[in-house]
Amino acid sequence: MPGRRGMRACGVGFCTVKCRAVNPPEAPIQISLWPRVRDQGGMLLLGCLCLAVTNGLALAIPWLLKGAVDTLGHAGSAVGGVDAAYRLVIRNAGLIAVLAITQAVIRIGSRVLIFNAGRNIEYTLRRDLFSHLLRMDAGFYRQRPTGDIMSRLTNDLGAVRLLFGPGILNLVNTVLVYATGVWLLLSLSPRLTLIALVPYPALVLGGRAFSKAMFHASRDLQDQLGKMSTAIQEDLAGINVVKTYGLEAQRHAIFHRLNGKYLQRSLSLVRARGVLGPLFAVIGGLGTLIVLWAGGREVIAGRLSVGGLVAFNAYLVYLSWPTVALGFILSIWQRGVAGWVRVQELLSSVSEIRDRGGDGAGADAQLPPAALTPSIEARGLTLARGERKVLDDVSFALPAGGTLALVGPTGSGKTTLVDTIPRLQEVPAGTLFIGGRDVRAIPLRQLRSLVAYAPQEAFLFSATVAENIAFGRGGTDVPEGEVRAAAEAAGLGQDVSALPDGYDTLVGERGITLSGGQRQRVALARALCADPHILILDDSLSSVDANTEREILTRLRPILRGRTSILVSHRVAAVKDADQILFLDDGRVAERGTHRELLASGGLYAQLYREQLAAEALEQAAS
Repeated sequence: MPGRRGMRACGVGFCTVKCRAVNPPEAPIQISLWPRVRDQGGMLLLGCLCLAVTNGLALAIPWLLKGAVDTLGHAGSAVGGVDAAYRLVIRNAGLIAVLAITQAVIRIGSRVLIFNAGRNIEYTLRRDLFSHLLRMDAGFYRQRPTGDIMSRLTNDLGAVRLLFGPGILNLVNTVLVYATGVWLLLSLSPRLTLIALVPYPALVLGGRAFSKAMFHASRDLQDQLGKMSTAIQEDLAGINVVKTYGLEAQRHAIFHRLNGKYLQRSLSLVRARGVLGPLFAVIGGLGTLIVLWAGGREVIAGRLSVGGLVAFNAYLVYLSWPTVALGFILSIWQRGVAGWVRVQELLSSVSEIRDRGGDGAGADAQLPPAALTPSIEARGLTLARGERKVLDDVSFALPAGGTLALVGPTGSGKTTLVDTIPRLQEVPAGTLFIGGRDVRAIPLRQLRSLVAYAPQEAFLFSATVAENIAFGRGGTDVPEGEVRAAAEAAGLGQDVSALPDGYDTLVGERGITLSGGQRQRVALARALCADPHILILDDSLSSVDANTEREILTRLRPILRGRTSILVSHRVAAVKDADQILFLDDGRVAERGTHRELLASGGLYAQLYREQLAAEALEQAAS
């Protein structure tokens, strides 16, 4: 059972997990895309070179076709006669086949390189974003729905990936095709080129007009997807509440409304894209029509050969896809930019609770272990939410190895007070000290390595019972004997033996396969397995009956002895052996003392004790 103080854990959110296993890197998160693009520069550059070669080979084919057509047209008068012309045509046909095959192979390479670079950018963004989310405090998550965060982690990052995969590929391809294609058209017939490009200014103006509309449509669509994801996440997480209160029809109506808005915004974007593609296609087709009319006149006038007209048309057709692709590029660009703006909003957010070293981005220097003793002192600690004070001038001193109990009515500030110790709630400077040092001056990782926290609302991961307990020590390389010892101390041994696979039983999402009392005891076992210097039990046995609670507390006494402990409970019997008891009322310390001293004073604590004794007597009489 717990006894190895060298392995310690921290409380994060609703669970106790080992700090060094979950703390994200301390380096500041980049909120610019350029460093990530630069890291993939070699792959992107090589992919663009492959695109250049691919387009060079593709543009050589119409030139060979021109030579073959012109040779056939003058076969009778050519040197060597028809046979020589035939051989030249066969040679050009063979070269065209070789160029086409080579082009296809290199084209595949260009896509692999550029698309992989986009995937790598998406990977680093998702990694850094998740690391950043781990650093954020509870206040951040109170302001942002989980579904919206999930949407940004998935859909918005996917849009950014498309920007740097297909987006870059089509953009570079379009630039290369236009740059080389227009030059080749000019070399064939400057007059015909100018005529063919007459419709293209309309393309630029149309692209600019639709670009801004598509950005706003994309942003609105992604925002609505975040809202819909939030609704789905809440309904699935709270499905028991939905069913218990018969809210299926109401929740379905809410989702139907959100889904309808998502459909409307999707259609708005589709309409913008749907108009843009055909618009560009019409412009490209109009250019081809003009060439057929004007090019025929050039051939008749003798200013252009038939092969030249065939090659000119081939180049113009080759330009048609990049022309149509401009609409696709604009759509991807606007969706990618909109996605990046939403991702950047998360990356640029700053946690209120962070190490105060330097500019706040890096961690404070670690203190020598001997410099931090597990003593706790509060000096006039006051916290407010809006106009209401949740803690008002709270002071106490808990020496290392002592036990402090917090008692009081619901909403009196007990949980808020214990949340301040591992800085899950921020405190004003100079109000809370551990080992004689202001908690704000202690690096978060080091502070939380002292503390294990078993909350009332126990959170379990979708893993086995053993893995959930072992999370208290990082979840890996924890001896089975220590996991079982922690479970026995938490009064979980018999419950686990009744499970289908014992400690290897999967508890399901949020521990749904276990009862409320079992979930609390798994969380308690997790905290005990951490073997912390400071142990916080925040009403962590509220879901078990009084007899079971007494049995568990009896097992815990040897563990709590010599360990700094804070017990929060609504049952006086659970805290009567504490070295010091604080009775909180409306955020203030109404009474303090030992169990005997508080009973002798006859105040609020004594009144609560008498009420609970009377309630237990009634329960025993009824049974």
